[in-house]
Amino acid sequence: MPLTVTSLASGSSGNALLVHCTTGSLLVDCGLSQRAIERHLVHGGRSIRDLQAILLTHEHSDHMLCAGPLARRYAIPLITNRPTAAALTTELAGVQLIDLPTGFSLTIGPFHVRSFPVSHDAAEPVGYVIEAEQWRVAIATDLGTWDAQVADALANGDLIVIEANHDRERLRAAPYTDSLKDRIASPRGHLDNVHAGRLLARIGVDGRKRSAWLAHLSQEANSPAIALRMVRGVLSMEGVACIDVAVMPRRTPLTWSSDTSADQLTLL
Repeated sequence: MPLTVTSLASGSSGNALLVHCTTGSLLVDCGLSQRAIERHLVHGGRSIRDLQAILLTHEHSDHMLCAGPLARRYAIPLITNRPTAAALTTELAGVQLIDLPTGFSLTIGPFHVRSFPVSHDAAEPVGYVIEAEQWRVAIATDLGTWDAQVADALANGDLIVIEANHDRERLRAAPYTDSLKDRIASPRGHLDNVHAGRLLARIGVDGRKRSAWLAHLSQEANSPAIALRMVRGVLSMEGVACIDVAVMPRRTPLTWSSDTSADQLTLL
């Protein structure tokens, strides 16, 4: 049976990712309004009642905007680590919380979920590897830098979702304060296109065919065309031709399916 992953939104204005298989769904982050999440699910032919849980990567509002209201209204468990939950004490009042310590795993419904640490300016941010139907999606959407632990975790994915937030030159010219530019470019900020390409190149040295989505693109300091050109350029220079790269739109849904992925990757 297929595993499908649908990006509902990606970027500083909101992030939400739906992972679905035959017997259930998970929502990874919900940085949209509750009404927008409900609308996306209906338009995608999904039921909010099928949600096994909501996973939070960290506490920033573009990742958890409606986490509390959505979980309370539909009695959906929310999975996160204790530092993230502690940073959201009032927002998560009355929500069923499931503690997933960073680096540990759990099984919920048909899904096996493992978290791993990432570098970002939040309480204890994480990425996730989610497995169902013998397929895996690996997610790290906010990270200022990466190391071997992050690369090894993401390498498990058949679909890899990673941040390619900004182009270095465009960030310098962006209409941001100097302090904000410094934050974005810091090791606890956001990953630029070149470093995203190097991360995928590191993963792709094993030659296994995979799909990759570039996430959290800055509206002011990046563009889909620039991100694709830069990341593909790094992969080409490193001799990695086994990864099919696409950009996640800010608000238009994008779907990956294990049913069609194998056919698409044979063309690489």
